[in-house]
Formats: sequence, C-alpha cells, structure tokens
Amino acid sequence: MRYIIIIIISITSLGCKGQNKTLKETPLMSVIKLQAAEAVLNFEEAKKYIDLDKVFEKFPESHDVEKQWKEMITVLHNLGNNKKFTNQFKYFNYTITENVNNSKAKVSFVAIDKGSKIKEISYSLYEIDNKWKVFDIQYVN
Repeated sequence: MRYIIIIIISITSLGCKGQNKTLKETPLMSVIKLQAAEAVLNFEEAKKYIDLDKVFEKFPESHDVEKQWKEMITVLHNLGNNKKFTNQFKYFNYTITENVNNSKAKVSFVAIDKGSKIKEISYSLYEIDNKWKVFDIQYVN
C-alpha cells in the first residue's frame, strides 16, 4: 500500500512539472486580451493591444481618436446592461482562424450561424517588440 501511494505521488509530481510554461504571445491572445479589457472598460490595458491611430485612420473626421474609441466602447458596454445584449464575446458561436505571415497576422471570427447579422469579424495585427497590436478591424455583414 505504501508503495502505491509513493508511485501515485511520484506520477502526480512528474505530471505537474511541465505545466508551468509561459506561452509566447500570439495574435489570437492579443485579440482576446483586447476584447476582455474593452469589455470591462480597462482602457489602459486595452491600449497595449490596439494601435488607435491606425484603426481610426479610415475616419478622417476623427480628431481625438482615443476619446472617440473610449466613447464607442463605453456605449457598447452600456448596451450590455440591457437584457437583449451582453458584453461577453461568445467565442463558441464562431469558427476562429489565425494566419501569421512574418510580422503581420490576421485573426478572423466567422459566424457559425449563417443567419447572423455579422458574418465575420477580422482583426489585422502587426508585431512590434514581440507583442502583437491590432491595426485594423473589419466587420462583414
């Protein structure tokens, strides 16, 4: 009996040694962290994962892009207080792909439900100093 307990403890301790591994930041991880930070209005954390100037450059009327972004995220957050909407991104409703080509990447969320109003959300990212930043977001209806 004592030998069985020693074997179980040995196997358990060996199995746990390989689990303390820090993963390299991937584009998908950066998108998830961006979405999570925005969902709780943690703007300082979210800014680590988004290049606001590049995301909003297609809107030339935007003078203060950070202010506009914060207002947009706050409105979306407040919609989450309504029973029809939620602040939680339902990853299980999407097929998720990540394509990396050197220092650029694209993360796409394609709706599984073909009747969904938004068919696809695509994030384009670039890598700088081993970190990924979103520089474009596309919504396909």
